[in-house]
Amino acid sequence: MSITQFFLKGDLKGAIAYMRDHAEFQDILPAYVAIFENREYRTFEIPDRLNEILRLYQIYFRDTFYCGLPEAEAADKLLAGLRTLLGLPDAEEALLAERLRSAFEAAGYHALFGKTQGYYGPYIWRDTIPTVYRVQLPDGTADYPVNILKGFVFRSWMDYLTFGRYGTSGWASPDGTINCIEAAYDFESEPFLVSLLKHEAQHTVDMKRFPGITPAELEYRAKLVELHYSSDSGLLQRFRLEADESRESDSHAAASVRIERGFSDADQTDLSCIQARALELLRAHTKEMEEAYGTESAPSNG
Repeated sequence: MSITQFFLKGDLKGAIAYMRDHAEFQDILPAYVAIFENREYRTFEIPDRLNEILRLYQIYFRDTFYCGLPEAEAADKLLAGLRTLLGLPDAEEALLAERLRSAFEAAGYHALFGKTQGYYGPYIWRDTIPTVYRVQLPDGTADYPVNILKGFVFRSWMDYLTFGRYGTSGWASPDGTINCIEAAYDFESEPFLVSLLKHEAQHTVDMKRFPGITPAELEYRAKLVELHYSSDSGLLQRFRLEADESRESDSHAAASVRIERGFSDADQTDLSCIQARALELLRAHTKEMEEAYGTESAPSNG
């Protein structure tokens, strides 16, 4: 077992135990001990009041991933702390998120609040640079707006737990804009051109084409697009490692369960076989979606 599997499952006690048994982690181990065992949380180069907000999220991460508090209880504790800090004892989540965003924007930052793969965690960054990319997908080619995001202070829970080793590298906004974290990519690489652009572009197409589509369905389709275009035969295995039926609120884990089943009888060592099966599964799923949600037009070639 590698340490990656502990992180993917959000098992910080297991990860720390693994580090103690493996010499290559002795340099980073003290930082984990400080945060998760001694509650010596990080401070960031931002105003004190904003650090107080991020401290509540760090406590939530410790409660959830180290102490084993059920996520719902940890979330209630987090939201109660945020309401107290903002002086909004009866605020709904939407109002809390808006006030939090406004607090960071007033200090010159962009901010996004909500959940990633079932867990709360904000994204805080300094600069947004708009651009446009032409992206080919199985159903056509179109131009997509892309925001390049720079100067990150905080990048949600997986980045925090792994000290930047893993983490969200981009997402699609409801308006169809693809957001890309600059530090995560070589812009000529397959991870950018396929795993980000094609993955997120497929999200934007599907959210418009199939109103009501679920997060797990979105991720399933986007992962199939990645597999169809990727030249990395190891990508399928990485998706299979994410599969976890017990994490029902994690759309990535649920999508990977379906990926694992869809490729169970395929030659998982043959890249051309993987690519062909991915397209076959995507086409079959599109028919399911058309029956379930109706359909808007797909992007046209041009």
